[in-house]
Amino acid sequence: MSRKQPYTPCKLYVDGAEGIAVGDFITTAAGSAYLVQTLRVSSKRPDRKHMDCLRWPMAEIPADARCYQLTWYKR
Repeated sequence: MSRKQPYTPCKLYVDGAEGIAVGDFITTAAGSAYLVQTLRVSSKRPDRKHMDCLRWPMAEIPADARCYQLTWYKR
């Protein structure tokens, strides 16, 4: 499995993650990180957030950044 290049755009959605905002980071147990650039709440599912993100190198996340640890599940 190949890793995606840093600083490339991607789209994510997440259920929950209360308080997440533009400028926050999402990290995963597998070592991936994403910078949230835009965020909108689904009109049909208010708990679902749709985000435009940039893939981000874990080592470059600022020490004072707000991070949300996510766990991926199969659909």
